[in-house]
Amino acid sequence: MKTKTKQLFVAVLAGMASNYGVASMSEQFNVEPTTEQRLYDATYESAEFLQMINTALVDDIVGQSVIMSVDGGVTGRAGVETDNTKERQTRDVSALTKREYRCYPVECDIHITWNKMDQWSKFPDFHQRYRNHVRQAIALDIIKIGFNGTSAADTTDIATNTMLQDVNIGWLQLLRRDAPERVITEGAVTDEIRIGAGGDYENLDQAVHDALQGIPVHKRVNMVAIIGDELLANDKNKLYAKQAHTPSEKTKIELQQVIDTYGGLASYKIPFFPERGILITSFENLSHYVQAGSTRTHVEDNAKKKRVEDYLSRNDCYYVEDLEKAMYFESANIKLPNSAGDAWV
Repeated sequence: MKTKTKQLFVAVLAGMASNYGVASMSEQFNVEPTTEQRLYDATYESAEFLQMINTALVDDIVGQSVIMSVDGGVTGRAGVETDNTKERQTRDVSALTKREYRCYPVECDIHITWNKMDQWSKFPDFHQRYRNHVRQAIALDIIKIGFNGTSAADTTDIATNTMLQDVNIGWLQLLRRDAPERVITEGAVTDEIRIGAGGDYENLDQAVHDALQGIPVHKRVNMVAIIGDELLANDKNKLYAKQAHTPSEKTKIELQQVIDTYGGLASYKIPFFPERGILITSFENLSHYVQAGSTRTHVEDNAKKKRVEDYLSRNDCYYVEDLEKAMYFESANIKLPNSAGDAWV
């Protein structure tokens, strides 16, 4: 590390220690709650999707939902004017569920080489640029695990589980585990959901509309359809083919004016969502919890490897607030017509 870079690095560490309210960043410490909240707020702001779902610091490593949702009506009449034996009855508007959440320890450990720091040090705000890059990487991992996590292994293996499947139990796995009746795995053919002409559903609109019917009417509030990239691309490709000789219609497709909704619901393409999956829910029905006080961090200048190492750990988990407010088409089971239209693939 060059002298100028070293001086800048020391100044950055001093600034970080001041922000965290500690004497030195080189010793592992627990992040103070207010600072912890700011830390995760900045992380969530790095990804638009995380700003739309529920995020919260929770007190316990194992507990029950902390997010309130309205379940059923609260308006009516008790009839006390006509019958003096009756009384007005209050209702609990919070609708907090009694299912437990369980946080697991996760580690976000990164490093940057001295050589790369020397290259970046020409930027006066290089540290802020680097921190923003790290926050975004952590935020994207939260999304990746949320849609792909199936277990919480004692020792994870990113080489085998490239989508971080073994880091934590994500939202889709929670549906599979706790409400398998809300996961659609087949249509007329065992273990296959065929979407296309002659299939279980003629198109995505019909599939989304059918899934929506599985959600109680009084819970269909702020519903959206999260749809996998491959299904959206396949649908857009059909639109391109159909409008091949009408430039004005092609422009509408390019501006996504044609496929903003499916089955009457606003559709969204979210990073790392299974390519053929379809999830019907509301954004506020999906939660990411971090146990308050569990965040620990420190920075180490490792001369043996000529790099600076940044260690951060926390306890976190994923939670579906209301299982009845979600329906999922299993991505692995969805089949589409092949190019010749004579088989399902």
